[in-house]
Amino acid sequence: MVAQWSLILLCYSIAAAIGGGLYEHIVLTPIWSKSPPSSFAIIQPTTGVPLQRFWIPVHGTITLFIILSLVMTWSDMTVRRLLLVAMASYIVMRVWSFLFFIPEMLAFQKVPLDSAPSAELAARVARWTFWTWFREPLDIISFLFSLLALYSFRR
Repeated sequence: MVAQWSLILLCYSIAAAIGGGLYEHIVLTPIWSKSPPSSFAIIQPTTGVPLQRFWIPVHGTITLFIILSLVMTWSDMTVRRLLLVAMASYIVMRVWSFLFFIPEMLAFQKVPLDSAPSAELAARVARWTFWTWFREPLDIISFLFSLLALYSFRR
């Protein structure tokens, strides 16, 4: 019972990450990237959308349930393999986020809103907004393989 629920909650938590990612891509990113740095108001830690309040719990939950699911289903070779693929895709996305996206976002949040626009800042924003779209497929891979693991569990 715990194994099945850990798989279900893993799928829900990854689905939340996909939904949050799409919301950011479609709604928030076009606003904050429109005319930096003045458009950075929406991502300021004190006055903007509190991104960390969503992402930290979501990723903590995914990490907890992917580990719990692996431990609880380790004896099932099919489920284990599916979860390992899901976890590999998730790890690639998280490492990439920690190495590039999170440091850049934190740097953007520190830029004074009244500072002069620059070509260098615009290029960094353009690079961030271009590459961030490639994280969503990694989440989708994790989600699909987690769903397959849930489907395959005890079959």
